[in-house]
Amino acid sequence: MKIDVINGLLGAGKTTYLLNLLEEMEPGEKTAVLVNEFGEIGIDGDILGGHGANVVELPNGCICCTLTADLRSQVREIAENFAPGRLLIEPTGIATIKNLLGILNSLSLEKYIDEIRVILVIDAANLREIISQNRSFVENQIKAAHVIAVNKCDRVDAGEISWIMAFIRSINTTAEIFLTIHGRVISRDGVAEIDSAGKGSKLHNGESIGEEAPEVFAAPETPLKRYEQFSTTSNGIFDLKKLRDLFGGINRQAFGLVDRAKGIFRITGDNWIRLDLASGEIEESGVRTGLTSSKIIVIGTNLRKDLLKEEFRSCQL
Repeated sequence: MKIDVINGLLGAGKTTYLLNLLEEMEPGEKTAVLVNEFGEIGIDGDILGGHGANVVELPNGCICCTLTADLRSQVREIAENFAPGRLLIEPTGIATIKNLLGILNSLSLEKYIDEIRVILVIDAANLREIISQNRSFVENQIKAAHVIAVNKCDRVDAGEISWIMAFIRSINTTAEIFLTIHGRVISRDGVAEIDSAGKGSKLHNGESIGEEAPEVFAAPETPLKRYEQFSTTSNGIFDLKKLRDLFGGINRQAFGLVDRAKGIFRITGDNWIRLDLASGEIEESGVRTGLTSSKIIVIGTNLRKDLLKEEFRSCQL
């Protein structure tokens, strides 16, 4: 089977990109999805379910370290029991791509895997900040990628996109680069019409016409944060206004230094909503019905877990 690894840091838009990828799959192509969450519970599996693929979750850890044996056995089980033509793997945003590829390339899985392709999803709006915090981590992700989706292009201008393309090409000269908005491709083969924040510019082969790509700057190398997580579930019905207030407080760092928060919530009899906090912005969207429980995951440092638990419960009707 062929494997696509949908890689990227927390909040880059991997799940949204993966949803769009599933919609574009050939009707006859048998596909399986393996999702890894850092939290003790899984949310992405619920979001991805019902899109014509078998979805398997590996929550409560990172598949490149604590769940290494689980990943090997799960890939083997998927190959033997489902026999898909393609397996899509979405690792947690803190996964180390080198270790993950080492697991997939192990001799014990050799007979099941025909090809491995790494698709990297990048948050265009926050790439400079991410580089300043984790330069070596970002560079390793870019080096390993066969396809790079520069996501959230609607949040930056053409000059910033030009800088991002130049930065990527300084590290990886062969990867195919797509520009995306909400995980949907707006540019293939380096050609696109970009219109963001009132500014428009055509891009061709990674360069902005009429503009010189900014020089790639040097940034200090620092290790990834020691992330912690808060996650919980509920069978209750939630007040949407209170949920919005909760996510607003999380965004204001009232519950610790939060990098990522997301949840699916039942707000009436059979109406569900998805809330996503990433890159300092909160988004709402509908999700499929037929789910069983509301869930929330918060990832960051110095989390005030008791207060989060109390506020989560207070959002219930």
